[in-house]
Amino acid sequence: MRARAGIAFTLTEAVSEGHCGLPEDDLLPMAEKLLEIPIELLADALKQELQDRTVVVDVIEERRCIFLTYLWNAERQIAERIRSLSAGKPSWPDIDSSAAVPWVEEKLGVTLADSQREAVCKAVMSKVMVITGGPGVGKTTLVNAILRILTAKGVNAALTAPTGRAAKRLSESTGMEAKTIHRQLEFDPQSNGFKRGLEHPLDCNLLVVDETSMVDVLLMASLMKALPDRAALMLVGDVDQLPSVGPGQVLADIIGSGAVPVARLTEIFRQAAES
Repeated sequence: MRARAGIAFTLTEAVSEGHCGLPEDDLLPMAEKLLEIPIELLADALKQELQDRTVVVDVIEERRCIFLTYLWNAERQIAERIRSLSAGKPSWPDIDSSAAVPWVEEKLGVTLADSQREAVCKAVMSKVMVITGGPGVGKTTLVNAILRILTAKGVNAALTAPTGRAAKRLSESTGMEAKTIHRQLEFDPQSNGFKRGLEHPLDCNLLVVDETSMVDVLLMASLMKALPDRAALMLVGDVDQLPSVGPGQVLADIIGSGAVPVARLTEIFRQAAES
């Protein structure tokens, strides 16, 4: 029993370091070191844990990896939701980008770079979209331009970010209300869960998530569950920023999957006024 509990404990220790699972050939030596139990006994305990579905095995890059079941399920839910959403078409009518881009440039009083224009064209055609890049590359200007075009077409957009500070910054930069993910999903302290979900989805045609690199697997799974089928999804963030405090690297994995369109902004625009 101690060996079986030790398998889950070792995986929980790995979760605290941001991992969703561990390769089996790393897990068993780690558990042996932590618990001082013979590795043969731990291997037998792992078989029993797998039989009881407390943990799940999956093969990643030809290595057997062991996951706590709830985290494995959360990653699957995110992947399946992204796949099904991206296969659909946006709920808004077709938009002529050649007319929309000059119109939004005039409205915002900016001249978009070629990479930003391409991203706008991609975004108005896509149900799921990722905008990524470091500080000062114009992510905010791009998001503003896309939102201005879509809201002019009657799209009901919801804006969210993982922290209060990020939500406030998003609200200030767009002139639209932005909420933390917990507020957006209506966190209920009594049940320690969210009121928004499959039964009571979010009321929007477009969900914009800023600072997505900070969103962990469990929170993203909850967000995906609450997103209605008609809604489009725009994920914004910098994969080189600090990762989420919780397990997983959602933004990096979605970009790495190649399953959705990605706008990578690299040209720096922001600079000190006198430099």
